[in-house]
Formats: sequence, C-alpha cells, structure tokens
Amino acid sequence: MEVVKVLNTSIVLAKRADQKEVIVMGKGIGYKSRPGDSIDEDEIEKVYVLENESMSSNLTALMKETPQEYLILADEIISNAKTVLSRHLSEHLYISLTDHLYMAVKRHKDNLTIQNRMLWEVRKFYPVEFGIGVQALQLIEREVGILLPEEEAANIAFHLVNAQQTDDNMNQVLLMTSTVKDILNIIKIQYGIELNTQSINYSRFLTHLQFFVQRLLENKMLESHDHELLGQIINKYPEEERCVESIKHYIEAKFEYTISNEEMMYLIIHINRVIHRN
Repeated sequence: MEVVKVLNTSIVLAKRADQKEVIVMGKGIGYKSRPGDSIDEDEIEKVYVLENESMSSNLTALMKETPQEYLILADEIISNAKTVLSRHLSEHLYISLTDHLYMAVKRHKDNLTIQNRMLWEVRKFYPVEFGIGVQALQLIEREVGILLPEEEAANIAFHLVNAQQTDDNMNQVLLMTSTVKDILNIIKIQYGIELNTQSINYSRFLTHLQFFVQRLLENKMLESHDHELLGQIINKYPEEERCVESIKHYIEAKFEYTISNEEMMYLIIHINRVIHRN
C-alpha cells in the first residue's frame, strides 16, 4: 500500500494496489511518512476500506480533528452490532458514530446535556439496538473513563437503526415510531391510566401496533366484510370501541386514510387485553 495523505502520527489515508482508498491505522505509522511512501505491512493494525470518494473525504476530514480512540471505539461497537444483529450496516456508520461518540464525550466534559426525547420510543421499539447501546456505554466508560447518560445508549441505538435503513425508508421509520407513540397516548388519555409496559399483553400490543402502522404506511390494511362479527365485538367492548374511534379519527386526520373494520376489530381486542389484563 502507498501513502496518499498523513492524517496524524497513527492514521494515514492509503491506496491499495487495486487503487482502492483505505484508512490505515497503526502506532507511529504516520510518523515521518510522506505521500507516495510504501507502508510496512508489519506496522498495520487496522484497515478501513472506504466505499466511495465521498466517504473517503468525510472520514479523512473527521480524523484530522478526532482522536483515533473514537474510531477504535466505534469500530468495536459496530463489530458487536454486526454480530448481534446479523445484518448489513452502512459503512457510513463509521463516520457518523465516531463523530457522535467524540462529541458526546466532549459535551459531557463541558457539562452540556442534550436530552433525547426519543429515549422511551427507541428503548421500547428497538430493544436489541438499545441493548447494544447500553453495552457501548460500558465500553466507553472502560476505555475513556466517562459514564455517559442512558440517553446516549438510545442515540447510539438510533445510529444503528439508521445504518440498517436506506435513505428512502428512514423517514418511514421515524413516522412509524411517532405514530405508534401517538396511538399509545390516545389510549392513555382515553382511560386516564399509565400502561403496564412490563406486561406480556403490552409487548404483544406494541408488536401489533408496529405492524398495524407498517401496513398503514404501505397501504396493505387487513380487509374483511364480516360486519356482523365487528358488531358483536363492539357490543361486547363498547369502551374499547370508543377508544378505537378516537384512533380512527387520528389516522384519518394525519394520513387521510380510513382504517378497515378488520383492523378496528383487532385494535379493540388488543386494547381490551392491555387495559384489563396484566
């Protein structure tokens, strides 16, 4: 490999024999190096292959201003996430997460706190990613000596969620999350209670809501012409039916879409379970 640019004493931008640009990390690897120099393979500790010129430019600029330990932290978090999630993660995550970790620690040192208003939603809707975020906080504490607040676990989780998405459907993920939250708020206001988020029926209802909203956004609502069965359900659960009517009006106002009788029936049944069974 050949040095293209020295970023600091331990990181250089290099080019492989196939002309692919990479970030090469190694203790002292950038010391006295010049563009065009060959890199001693024995000095290489880590190589980051860059997807395109844009990523190369962004990561090069970032590493000029960011201590290398944050790229190492991001790499360990991402490696763990790939193992746990068994999914492809965008290589741009190396840039976004490295930058986020550095700025999060910097803000903490400066006593600046930025609340993550999506903490509850991320923790409930993306529990696996949130768990990886919690492990990341433990890693940061071990390596940097700073314990970041729980909000940062949600921030890291959201970076992981983002890295699993394409630009086209990231907005849909945000819309789905906010819509589920709004529906839960309608139920809590209608009944004047806090839901037991630890119950199995709540977990089942949350899963139902996620798929319900996904069907709504993809225009794939369940359909049924069994009006008699819906009538029986309404007669049995009139309070739950009034709650679903409120949800129906909310959906119509927000999406200009009328939910089907089949969807109303399932919502009524799930709401009854989550309200009356722990």
